[in-house]
Amino acid sequence: MKKLKAVIFDMDGVLINSEPLWKIAETEILSSIGVPVTEEQIHNTSAMSVKGICEYWYAIHPWKNKSFEEIEKLIVTRVIELIKTHETRIPGVNELIEYINTKGYKIGLATNSSHDIIDVVLKKIDIKHYFNFIASVKDVKRGKPEPDVYLYAAKNLDVEPKNCLVVEDSIVGINAAHRAGMSVVAIPNKRDFDKLDFEIADFKIRTLKEFPISILS
Repeated sequence: MKKLKAVIFDMDGVLINSEPLWKIAETEILSSIGVPVTEEQIHNTSAMSVKGICEYWYAIHPWKNKSFEEIEKLIVTRVIELIKTHETRIPGVNELIEYINTKGYKIGLATNSSHDIIDVVLKKIDIKHYFNFIASVKDVKRGKPEPDVYLYAAKNLDVEPKNCLVVEDSIVGINAAHRAGMSVVAIPNKRDFDKLDFEIADFKIRTLKEFPISILS
Protein backbone atom coordinates (compact mmCIF):
# COMPACT_ATOMS: atom_id res chain seq x y z
CA MET A 1 0.00 0.00 0.00
CA LYS A 2 1.26 3.49 -0.89
CA LYS A 3 1.86 6.05 1.83
CA LEU A 4 -1.51 7.35 2.95
CA LYS A 5 -2.20 11.06 3.16
CA ALA A 6 -6.01 11.17 3.16
CA VAL A 7 -9.00 9.09 4.25
CA ILE A 8 -12.18 9.55 2.24
CA PHE A 9 -15.48 8.31 3.64
CA ASP A 10 -18.64 7.27 1.90
CA MET A 11 -21.66 8.48 3.87
CA ASP A 12 -24.77 6.28 3.66
CA GLY A 13 -24.07 3.01 5.44
CA VAL A 14 -20.67 4.20 6.71
CA LEU A 15 -21.30 7.37 8.71
CA ILE A 16 -25.03 6.90 9.10
CA ASN A 17 -27.37 3.90 9.08
CA SER A 18 -29.62 5.40 6.42
CA GLU A 19 -30.49 2.43 4.19
CA PRO A 20 -33.75 1.67 6.07
CA LEU A 21 -34.77 5.32 5.75
CA TRP A 22 -34.07 5.37 2.01
CA LYS A 23 -36.22 2.26 1.67
CA ILE A 24 -39.08 3.94 3.50
CA ALA A 25 -38.88 7.11 1.41
CA GLU A 26 -38.44 5.25 -1.86
CA THR A 27 -41.37 2.94 -1.14
CA GLU A 28 -43.68 5.74 -0.01
CA ILE A 29 -43.01 8.10 -2.92
CA LEU A 30 -42.94 5.52 -5.70
CA SER A 31 -46.01 3.68 -4.39
CA SER A 32 -47.88 6.98 -4.35
CA ILE A 33 -47.47 7.22 -8.15
CA GLY A 34 -48.43 3.60 -8.77
CA VAL A 35 -45.02 1.90 -8.90
CA PRO A 36 -45.26 -1.62 -7.37
CA VAL A 37 -42.15 -1.57 -5.16
CA THR A 38 -40.86 -4.95 -3.96
CA GLU A 39 -38.33 -5.72 -1.21
CA GLU A 40 -36.07 -7.64 -3.58
CA GLN A 41 -35.96 -4.89 -6.18
CA ILE A 42 -35.50 -2.10 -3.65
CA HIS A 43 -32.38 -3.86 -2.36
CA ASN A 44 -30.88 -3.40 -5.84
CA THR A 45 -31.10 0.39 -5.49
CA SER A 46 -29.42 0.71 -2.08
CA ALA A 47 -26.15 2.15 -3.42
CA MET A 48 -27.64 4.26 -6.21
CA SER A 49 -27.97 8.02 -6.46
CA VAL A 50 -31.53 9.38 -6.38
CA LYS A 51 -31.30 9.86 -10.15
CA GLY A 52 -30.22 6.24 -10.51
CA ILE A 53 -33.14 5.11 -8.36
CA CYS A 54 -35.61 6.94 -10.61
CA GLU A 55 -34.03 5.54 -13.77
CA TYR A 56 -34.10 2.01 -12.33
CA TRP A 57 -37.77 2.08 -11.39
CA TYR A 58 -38.90 3.95 -14.50
CA ALA A 59 -37.35 1.23 -16.67
CA ILE A 60 -39.39 -1.39 -14.79
CA HIS A 61 -42.65 0.50 -14.40
CA PRO A 62 -42.88 3.85 -16.27
CA TRP A 63 -45.08 6.48 -14.64
CA LYS A 64 -46.88 9.53 -15.98
CA ASN A 65 -47.38 13.13 -14.91
CA LYS A 66 -44.25 13.39 -12.74
CA SER A 67 -40.75 14.25 -13.94
CA PHE A 68 -37.63 12.58 -12.60
CA GLU A 69 -36.71 15.88 -10.95
CA GLU A 70 -40.03 16.00 -9.08
CA ILE A 71 -39.68 12.43 -7.84
CA GLU A 72 -36.05 13.01 -6.85
CA LYS A 73 -37.05 16.07 -4.82
CA LEU A 74 -39.88 14.19 -3.08
CA ILE A 75 -37.60 11.29 -2.13
CA VAL A 76 -34.84 13.57 -0.87
CA THR A 77 -37.28 15.66 1.17
CA ARG A 78 -38.71 12.54 2.79
CA VAL A 79 -35.24 11.11 3.54
CA ILE A 80 -34.24 14.36 5.24
CA GLU A 81 -37.40 14.26 7.37
CA LEU A 82 -36.62 10.69 8.41
CA ILE A 83 -32.97 11.41 9.22
CA LYS A 84 -34.01 14.28 11.48
CA THR A 85 -36.48 12.13 13.43
CA HIS A 86 -34.69 8.75 13.64
CA GLU A 87 -31.59 7.58 15.52
CA THR A 88 -29.18 6.66 12.74
CA ARG A 89 -25.72 7.03 14.28
CA ILE A 90 -23.25 4.23 13.56
CA PRO A 91 -21.13 3.31 16.61
CA GLY A 92 -17.52 4.44 16.41
CA VAL A 93 -17.93 7.15 13.76
CA ASN A 94 -16.98 10.16 15.87
CA GLU A 95 -14.13 8.39 17.63
CA LEU A 96 -12.58 7.13 14.37
CA ILE A 97 -12.77 10.46 12.56
CA GLU A 98 -11.37 12.30 15.56
CA TYR A 99 -8.48 9.81 15.70
CA ILE A 100 -7.71 10.19 11.99
CA ASN A 101 -7.75 13.95 12.44
CA THR A 102 -5.29 13.80 15.34
CA LYS A 103 -2.91 11.73 13.19
CA GLY A 104 -2.75 14.58 10.67
CA TYR A 105 -4.50 12.96 7.70
CA LYS A 106 -6.76 14.95 5.43
CA ILE A 107 -10.38 13.79 5.65
CA GLY A 108 -12.83 13.79 2.77
CA LEU A 109 -16.37 12.73 1.99
CA ALA A 110 -17.50 11.32 -1.35
CA THR A 111 -21.12 10.24 -1.61
CA ASN A 112 -23.93 9.56 -4.06
CA SER A 113 -26.15 11.74 -1.85
CA SER A 114 -26.84 15.42 -2.51
CA HIS A 115 -25.46 18.32 -0.47
CA ASP A 116 -28.77 19.02 1.27
CA ILE A 117 -28.77 15.49 2.71
CA ILE A 118 -25.04 15.67 3.50
CA ASP A 119 -25.52 18.87 5.50
CA VAL A 120 -28.32 17.34 7.60
CA VAL A 121 -26.30 14.18 8.31
CA LEU A 122 -23.04 15.90 9.26
CA LYS A 123 -24.83 18.42 11.44
CA LYS A 124 -26.76 15.69 13.23
CA ILE A 125 -23.67 13.66 14.13
CA ASP A 126 -21.52 16.78 14.63
CA ILE A 127 -18.54 15.89 12.44
CA LYS A 128 -18.66 18.42 9.59
CA HIS A 129 -15.76 20.43 11.04
CA TYR A 130 -13.41 17.46 10.54
CA PHE A 131 -13.80 17.33 6.77
CA ASN A 132 -11.30 19.10 4.54
CA PHE A 133 -13.49 18.56 1.48
CA ILE A 134 -16.97 17.23 0.78
CA ALA A 135 -17.93 15.82 -2.64
CA SER A 136 -21.45 14.99 -3.76
CA VAL A 137 -22.56 13.10 -6.85
CA LYS A 138 -24.16 16.39 -7.87
CA ASP A 139 -20.66 17.85 -8.30
CA VAL A 140 -19.61 15.39 -11.03
CA LYS A 141 -20.96 13.98 -14.28
CA ARG A 142 -21.21 10.35 -13.22
CA GLY A 143 -22.04 8.68 -9.93
CA LYS A 144 -20.60 5.53 -8.45
CA PRO A 145 -19.50 2.94 -9.65
CA GLU A 146 -17.70 5.44 -11.89
CA PRO A 147 -14.68 6.96 -10.10
CA ASP A 148 -15.61 10.61 -10.71
CA VAL A 149 -16.68 11.59 -7.19
CA TYR A 150 -13.57 10.03 -5.62
CA LEU A 151 -11.22 11.64 -8.12
CA TYR A 152 -12.96 14.98 -7.55
CA ALA A 153 -12.51 14.63 -3.78
CA ALA A 154 -8.83 13.70 -4.11
CA LYS A 155 -8.16 16.63 -6.43
CA ASN A 156 -9.69 19.08 -4.00
CA LEU A 157 -7.87 17.52 -1.06
CA ASP A 158 -4.68 18.01 -3.11
CA VAL A 159 -3.74 14.35 -2.61
CA GLU A 160 -2.87 11.81 -5.30
CA PRO A 161 -5.47 9.03 -5.60
CA LYS A 162 -2.82 6.40 -4.82
CA ASN A 163 -2.32 8.07 -1.42
CA CYS A 164 -6.02 7.94 -0.50
CA LEU A 165 -7.81 5.33 1.61
CA VAL A 166 -11.56 4.97 1.10
CA VAL A 167 -14.11 3.60 3.59
CA GLU A 168 -17.07 2.07 1.77
CA ASP A 169 -20.01 -0.22 2.50
CA SER A 170 -21.17 -1.14 -1.03
CA ILE A 171 -19.61 -3.01 -3.92
CA VAL A 172 -20.63 -0.10 -6.15
CA GLY A 173 -18.58 2.27 -4.02
CA ILE A 174 -15.64 -0.13 -3.74
CA ASN A 175 -15.50 -0.42 -7.52
CA ALA A 176 -15.59 3.37 -7.82
CA ALA A 177 -12.69 3.76 -5.39
CA HIS A 178 -10.61 1.06 -7.07
CA ARG A 179 -11.21 2.61 -10.48
CA ALA A 180 -9.92 5.84 -8.99
CA GLY A 181 -6.73 4.03 -7.95
CA MET A 182 -7.40 4.17 -4.21
CA SER A 183 -7.10 1.61 -1.41
CA VAL A 184 -10.34 0.50 0.25
CA VAL A 185 -11.61 -0.56 3.65
CA ALA A 186 -14.96 -2.30 3.14
CA ILE A 187 -17.59 -2.39 5.86
CA PRO A 188 -20.43 -4.46 4.31
CA ASN A 189 -23.72 -4.87 6.15
CA LYS A 190 -24.44 -8.24 7.75
CA ARG A 191 -26.49 -9.40 4.77
CA ASP A 192 -23.65 -8.84 2.31
CA PHE A 193 -20.57 -9.53 4.44
CA ASP A 194 -19.77 -12.97 3.01
CA LYS A 195 -20.35 -12.07 -0.64
CA LEU A 196 -17.28 -12.72 -2.76
CA ASP A 197 -17.65 -9.32 -4.46
CA PHE A 198 -16.26 -7.66 -1.33
CA GLU A 199 -13.02 -9.62 -1.46
CA ILE A 200 -11.60 -7.04 -3.88
CA ALA A 201 -11.32 -4.59 -0.96
CA ASP A 202 -7.92 -4.22 0.68
CA PHE A 203 -9.48 -4.68 4.11
CA LYS A 204 -12.91 -5.95 5.20
CA ILE A 205 -14.33 -5.18 8.62
CA ARG A 206 -17.64 -5.77 10.40
CA THR A 207 -17.76 -2.51 12.37
CA LEU A 208 -15.83 0.76 12.45
CA LYS A 209 -14.33 -0.38 15.75
CA GLU A 210 -12.38 -2.96 13.69
CA PHE A 211 -10.86 -0.25 11.47
CA PRO A 212 -7.19 -1.16 10.79
CA ILE A 213 -5.67 1.83 12.53
CA SER A 214 -2.22 0.25 12.26
CA ILE A 215 -2.07 1.42 8.63
CA LEU A 216 -2.32 5.03 9.82
CA SER A 217 1.33 5.27 10.77
